[in-house]
Amino acid sequence: MIRVVCAPYHLGRHRDGMGAGPERLLAAGAPDRLRSAGREVEVVEVDAPRPVGHETGAYFAVQTSLARATAQAVDAGAFPLVLGGDCGCVLGVTAGLGRESRTGVVWFDAHGDANTPESTVSGFLDGMAVAVLTGLCWQGLAGAVPGFGPVPGDQVLLAGVRSVDPQERRVIEAAGIPVVGPAGLGPSGDSPFVRALDALAARVHSVHVHVDLDVIDPGDGVANGFAVDGGPSLAALTASVEAIGAAVPVHSVSLTSYDPAHDADGRAAASALRLLDSLAALAPPG
Repeated sequence: MIRVVCAPYHLGRHRDGMGAGPERLLAAGAPDRLRSAGREVEVVEVDAPRPVGHETGAYFAVQTSLARATAQAVDAGAFPLVLGGDCGCVLGVTAGLGRESRTGVVWFDAHGDANTPESTVSGFLDGMAVAVLTGLCWQGLAGAVPGFGPVPGDQVLLAGVRSVDPQERRVIEAAGIPVVGPAGLGPSGDSPFVRALDALAARVHSVHVHVDLDVIDPGDGVANGFAVDGGPSLAALTASVEAIGAAVPVHSVSLTSYDPAHDADGRAAASALRLLDSLAALAPPG
């Protein structure tokens, strides 16, 4: 059973910007597409409290609601597949899993998302999601999310990354987070990504797989207003996603950061649906 958990929020705002993406993908037929592949699928929507009063509080309030929805999926014996507005969803879903200390995260993104309040020059909260996940900032608020615990940096693998601030790069290096650039992804059994994945598998028992849709090259669709040239092809990305299941057990997946307002030709939505096929294939049979 796959439980599609829809979290239509961006920076705590309901159905705004990238928060409109999850429901657009549902309307494009994502659940029926998964059912046509022989999977049993159900859909639930996260209902976070509104309004919270300020962006930071709202952002973490969404993670609390998502953690509860994820825990309910796990308790029901379902595989959580999260469609989220922004990358903060990783905080909620990993918290809700009842995460063991040796659970890792494979994170596909164009950006490092590892800024802290001290390193950021933009103040963009979602650009800190990896730093929050690895315990580098906002730990008071993160600790209030039921089940949350920081993931050690060497248990997180960033892939497809090509837009990193200089100070952010120093944060990543200091935290010991492995990074594989776009050229390292692809179908080769001896690609840099596969080698990094094998090294991660030696350190963890299982992983959560996260895809920020702007990891794709804009040639395969403009996912959002943060799209960056030089990304992997959709074929290389799906091949890398599919390689994960052969290396390490996967207990949940998330796909985020699709803003329909930037997808004028529909190619990003088509790429998202193709990625969902590969992500759903990581779920155990049944």
